[in-house]
Amino acid sequence: SSRGGQHTIELPERAGLQSVEINDVAQPIRQEYRRVTLPIVPGAQRARVVWRQAEGVTRLFSAPLVDLGATSVNAEVHVRMPRDRWVLLLGGPRMGPAVLFWSLLAVYALIAVGLGRVRITPLRARHWFLLALGLTQVNVSVAAVVVGWLLALGWRGRQSDGATRFSFNLTQILIVAWTVLAIAGLVWAIQQGLLGLPEMQITGNQSNAHLLRWYQDRADAILPQAWVLSVPLMIYRFVMLAWALWIAQALLGWLRWGWGCFASGGIWQPRRPAGGAPVQQQTG
Repeated sequence: SSRGGQHTIELPERAGLQSVEINDVAQPIRQEYRRVTLPIVPGAQRARVVWRQAEGVTRLFSAPLVDLGATSVNAEVHVRMPRDRWVLLLGGPRMGPAVLFWSLLAVYALIAVGLGRVRITPLRARHWFLLALGLTQVNVSVAAVVVGWLLALGWRGRQSDGATRFSFNLTQILIVAWTVLAIAGLVWAIQQGLLGLPEMQITGNQSNAHLLRWYQDRADAILPQAWVLSVPLMIYRFVMLAWALWIAQALLGWLRWGWGCFASGGIWQPRRPAGGAPVQQQTG
């Protein structure tokens, strides 16, 4: 301020003033309805106003509506989300966080449609999509291992005789190792879903799932507002529990189908006896 005087700001509805500090010195200022009047002296000063609202975090939470009574610059809005909330969507000033989960899920949906057209596996588009829904909570490499495993089993079941003993046995070893990695990945996905926190890919302006930060270089008298759509974390737990039950049932059928593909044409080709006829191993 160049002249000093008094400056009035307006707090949100049903806000109760807790304290006012100017240059780290407590001020005996009272709230008049929504108005809080600050004594201003010439020069630079830092005012800190603390208030409390009884609403708390609701399903659709909006940042408090604050009227500074003058235009401002470098406005920041920080929202600390409780750990028992599942953030679904959010919005606010342009420079802020974004929920990338829905974009990732859309990409997975397109991939599921494409994989559903591949006939070497019994999975259709809806199965691939449900599988991808739970795999969004783990690294993309884990999802690639699981998808590649199912495709490899389908490819193995379509292979006809004619492979050399070395290539045949090497393929069997690789499929066994791949199966172990894929099942471990599914177990990890189930564990992350049931015991971990939802991974909604929230990023932008140094934000994460529990600290959301927005920035606006120039603001009107009313400070910029941000909003967050969230639900209780228990809903996420129920969704992942339903997915875990589905994947457990589906995996039994996939393993039966996979064993048929794995044993097609024999499980292992032993070394041929010296000077003898080739020995073939067949399964009933």
